[in-house]
Amino acid sequence: MEDTSNSNKRKGDGEQLQGRTSGCKRQNVSTVMEIFDCTVCSKPLRPPIFQCSKGNSICGDCQERLPLLEGIGVQRSYIMERVVDNIFVSCKHGCSTTIAYYQKEKHERQCPCGPCLCPVSGCGFVASTTVLLDHLATVHTLPTTPMELFQPFQVPVQPGSRVLKTKYNRLFLLKMEALESYGHGVSLVCVQPETPGGNVRITVGFSCAPGHNQESKWEMGPDGVPTECLCIVPRKETDIVATITIEREDYDED
Repeated sequence: MEDTSNSNKRKGDGEQLQGRTSGCKRQNVSTVMEIFDCTVCSKPLRPPIFQCSKGNSICGDCQERLPLLEGIGVQRSYIMERVVDNIFVSCKHGCSTTIAYYQKEKHERQCPCGPCLCPVSGCGFVASTTVLLDHLATVHTLPTTPMELFQPFQVPVQPGSRVLKTKYNRLFLLKMEALESYGHGVSLVCVQPETPGGNVRITVGFSCAPGHNQESKWEMGPDGVPTECLCIVPRKETDIVATITIEREDYDED
């Protein structure tokens, strides 16, 4: 726990907290974290926080019900809000993000370093994206292509699979399969933790002849469905290059 006299600005749930005042007095202490939980629902307290006439700290959701149910008067507890705003914990998955105590559970459910299922059909291997990347390279012998979110990148249309990786280890599995008499099927699987944090939008474009341009778009919701997107690139004698753009609503680091 950090004892800080000034509240820090939060960019959003699960985002790294920065800009702490260097001149603040700090001391490492040990405490039972449950004292910072709501006395009614036992969930971590988050602003707005209230205090009942008995001195108990209550979250905003519970305070809306208590006066009606029990006739207990409540008032805003600004001092407790300052306290919980300055309790920071580390992510159990080992990412570099520092989070407020009351954001810990949500962040760890959505953390890109959390356990992810191997996207190769029938594998079943589960690990963090860092370990999973090594697994895909060594066990499945898949090449890795660096890419940036929101930035179009090009790949040749030919049979095979490859891992697309952002600089913060967000992973995607790109597969191209030869389809008899049709051409090539292009599919993309988003590697996400158990509880994905936002929508993923994918655009695939290609040109088969001068003056011809075709583009397909899909969107994966926070529940990860659909997890695989597909388009068909017609078979041609000349080489065809696909231009792919991947966007995420929860973009904050890349």
